Amino acid sequence: MNQEFLKPRLDGARFSEHSIPLELLKDFAALEEMLIEVAKWKFRQAHPDSKRIQRNFSKGLELHLAGVEEGSAIPAIVLMFAGLFPAENAVYFEQARTEIVEAISCAEQGVAPRLPPYLLSYFDRFGRGLREGEAMEFSQNGGTVRLNPEVRKSLIRSAQVDVWTEEVALRGKISEADQARRSFELELRDGTKLKAVLNDQHLGVVLDAFRDYRQGAHVLIQGVAKKDRQDHLKEFETVEHVSPLDPLDVTLRLEELAALKDGWLDGKGQAPSPERLQRLAVLFDAHFDADLPLPHLYPTPEGGVQAEWSLGDWEATLEINLETQSSEYQALNITDRQTQEHILALSTVEGWQSLNEALKNIGGVQA
Repeated sequence: MNQEFLKPRLDGARFSEHSIPLELLKDFAALEEMLIEVAKWKFRQAHPDSKRIQRNFSKGLELHLAGVEEGSAIPAIVLMFAGLFPAENAVYFEQARTEIVEAISCAEQGVAPRLPPYLLSYFDRFGRGLREGEAMEFSQNGGTVRLNPEVRKSLIRSAQVDVWTEEVALRGKISEADQARRSFELELRDGTKLKAVLNDQHLGVVLDAFRDYRQGAHVLIQGVAKKDRQDHLKEFETVEHVSPLDPLDVTLRLEELAALKDGWLDGKGQAPSPERLQRLAVLFDAHFDADLPLPHLYPTPEGGVQAEWSLGDWEATLEINLETQSSEYQALNITDRQTQEHILALSTVEGWQSLNEALKNIGGVQA
């Protein structure tokens, strides 16, 4: 038997095609564990004299993803249970669902949730796969509550844990590699060093980056990192991917520009906003055509960013206003002095498509 149980709406660019990335399924597996434990908590509240939970309290019961509906992406989750599953126990899972949604609502409003800390600690894994600008929306009393990265952080603080985890994509240099101990360290731009397990599948990339440490070789590491209550990175819990970075990697260069201070240009020069640089990095990663060569990036005295490409006989520049995400594109053919000029809105997909097309038209596609 099965019954409709939950239909959270996933909001964000990754879900616009009515699909769910496989990596986010780990969050729903954590939700199932959380539901079982919250249901047990509700059972104990209803039976305070019971010495112990029934041994088979959740046996024969599972949550299944039955489909993905439109509306960004809406996973249809059903509660499936065998014929021998005690019907009276199902009510505690429904109550658990209500309690979890209520906890999210409380955190969203800045109110302390009712759930005890040991149950709130499940938000360490449930919601971890959400990125900035993404959310899970749940229906509540005719309204909507949203679980996003900030709300999740609030719930974890209420869990009173000393260490919590977060999915990360970090750029840095390999400052240490120990094959005997099967470990390595990633050194971030601010000097923070994070230890990680050295797995066989990452051995070659890690050792190459370690060898070229003094030459400035950087890597991108994607995985799960541990943080303390002050939100400081401590170490990697797991490493999923290690990738060597192009010296012109856009996010890496924008991180460098984020370290600039006002007066960086002979006492003049406005420092670009780190938050706006981060936004530009996200847009570049999402919309810049991977077949095009990466630009050289420079700060402008007005606090913006200028991108430059040398493509055969063409020199192209893109001056970006970080506040408005508008840009001026200019291309000059140094042989026949032909020019091209465009105003592009990089806050829109169409603006990035126009940039990609303009660069391809002057020979920017890599072989």
